[in-house]
Amino acid sequence: MAHQNWENIILQKDFPCHFGTIAEKMGHLRYSYIENNDISGLPNTLREFLTLSRTFTHCRHALVVFFEPELQSKSFEYYQDFFWKIIQFLHEHDDKEWIEEDFPTNPDDPNWEFVFDGDPIFISANMPAYKQRITRNFGQCLILIFQPRRIFSDISHTSKQGKKAIHLIRSKVEAIEHLPIHPDLGGFGDPSKREWKQYVITDDYTSRDGQCPFHYTRRRK
Repeated sequence: MAHQNWENIILQKDFPCHFGTIAEKMGHLRYSYIENNDISGLPNTLREFLTLSRTFTHCRHALVVFFEPELQSKSFEYYQDFFWKIIQFLHEHDDKEWIEEDFPTNPDDPNWEFVFDGDPIFISANMPAYKQRITRNFGQCLILIFQPRRIFSDISHTSKQGKKAIHLIRSKVEAIEHLPIHPDLGGFGDPSKREWKQYVITDDYTSRDGQCPFHYTRRRK
C-alpha cells in the first residue's frame, strides 16, 4: 500500500522532481520498510545500498525507506525529532570512521553533509505532518529518501544543466504548494545555506533556527 501510493504520486506528470520519476521508471530506486519504528536493521540496509550505489555509479540510485504509519496522528515536531534520532542512530552504528579531512563534521559548515559508510548523503524527510509543504507529504507514512551526494555531480547548482533543473523543479513546487520556495533550500556549498536545514524543512515560509540536532561523535581508537 505504501509503495503503491508512492508510485501513484511520483509517476504523475506534474510531479516536481523529474529525476525521481525517471529513476522510478528505470528501476534505480531501492526500497525498505520499517515496522514499529524498529530502526535496528537500518544501518545494515543503508550500508548494503551504498555498496550497490558505488558499484553502479552511472545510475541515480536512491534508497526510499517507508515507516509503518502511526496508530494516531502525530505532530510535525514528533516526526522532526524522530528523524534526527534516526540520523544520530545511524551515525553511532557506522562501522567506518568519518574522516574530518575529507568531509566537515560541523553541520554549520556549508560543505557539511551527513556521512555514512564513507559516503556523504543527502536525506529528505517526507511526512504526513506536512500540511502546507505538500510535495513532502506522500500519505500516512514517514518516508526517508537517502541520496548519495555523487548522484548530483552533473547537476550542481553552479552548472547550466543544474540551474535549469532546479528552476524547473522549483516552478512545479510553487505551482502545487502555492507558496514561495522555502528559504532554507539552496545548492550544496552555498555559504548562505546549510544542508541540515534542508533535510527537514519547516512547514511554512520560515527558516529553521537554532543548532543542528545532530552531534558528531569521534570514534574511539
